[in-house]
Amino acid sequence: MKYMNKIFSLLMVALMAVACDPDAENYIPGELEEGCQGICFAGNYTQTVEVEPGVTSFTLTLKRTVTDVAGTVDIKVLNNEENVFVCPSTASFAAGEETTILTIETPSAVAGVLYNLKLAVSGDNTSKYASGYNEISANFSIIKWESIGTGYYLDGTVSTFFGVDPTMPMAVKLERAETANSVRFRFDSPFARVATAMDEYGGYDGYPYNEEGDVVPGKYVFTIDITSQGAALSPVDLGMAWAYGMFSIGSVYGNLSTNIATYPLGVYNEKAKCITFPAKSLYIKMVDYKDGAASPCSNPSYLYLDGESYLASLKTAK
Repeated sequence: MKYMNKIFSLLMVALMAVACDPDAENYIPGELEEGCQGICFAGNYTQTVEVEPGVTSFTLTLKRTVTDVAGTVDIKVLNNEENVFVCPSTASFAAGEETTILTIETPSAVAGVLYNLKLAVSGDNTSKYASGYNEISANFSIIKWESIGTGYYLDGTVSTFFGVDPTMPMAVKLERAETANSVRFRFDSPFARVATAMDEYGGYDGYPYNEEGDVVPGKYVFTIDITSQGAALSPVDLGMAWAYGMFSIGSVYGNLSTNIATYPLGVYNEKAKCITFPAKSLYIKMVDYKDGAASPCSNPSYLYLDGESYLASLKTAK
């Protein structure tokens, strides 16, 4: 009998834990205490924050259930790794606001180091029945970029609309970084330059089909993330405008309007030092062509991480 009582007690504890867990399936929060606004953190319990070098702050979002009047909540710091975070002691909502932003300063953070910040909300406007978390853990880092030399980009996107050679290599200065979820490469758009010369590997220093009037001044950066699922090119303007305005390309995780998966990701061959975006794995669009509609690219695109890997690909092709 004692054994059965013990089992029953354990089951009751488990059921109570599920009932109080906001992540539990079909969880329905209880009623807020009278006069409580139900202020809590929005999003997941564990939050990953990555910023570019030079950025010295980030934001977290709080939300509440009762919004008709102004409200405040106290912010308590549970963990401030290496004391790099400067946190406000309170967060405030104006009447009618459902969410508010908490700005965290990070003036002494060092690039490439992962820091942890744990925060909690407290006071009369917090409740165990809130629809979010009363505590969160934020893993923060400044992305550390490292130069890895010259790579070679072969573009198969512009040829979707214009009959240009998709095999011409363009020399690009590559940077590499490791993030929480990926290995990331980036380089300035070679399309935002007019080609004036070639290097020893045959790489152009800009886009050979450009004239001065085709270049749109500005900063345009290709960013490619490599994960276990594949290679993804973030949407980027090329810095080049022809008959129908600015070109833009990128990977598509899903249909642009419905977010249904239709485009495959690229492939990273670490041994060959090559990132391949097969035909129809990138989209291309122009501002004034078909109302800026995206089209799948008809040719593959390649990024070789150095000159030797590019030359090796030519030998393999033969």
